Amino acid sequence: MNQDEFANSAREEVLKELLLRRQQRKKDLNRNIFSVRTNDTLAAKIKNHCKENKISFNSFFNTLLTKFFN
Repeated sequence: MNQDEFANSAREEVLKELLLRRQQRKKDLNRNIFSVRTNDTLAAKIKNHCKENKISFNSFFNTLLTKFFN
């Protein structure tokens, strides 16, 4: 197997894995929707944290809840 074939094979495997993850994430997350109310100070802290770490609010709350319950 030459380098081009190896690179294409690896690329295909990565794309398959990403597609599988996307399908699983959509399946799991679209069922349960929660809403959170907070004051302006906490909202600003959350927005700032997410912006600095380049993450979505959803990712932030999923991580927070996972760490809290595990």
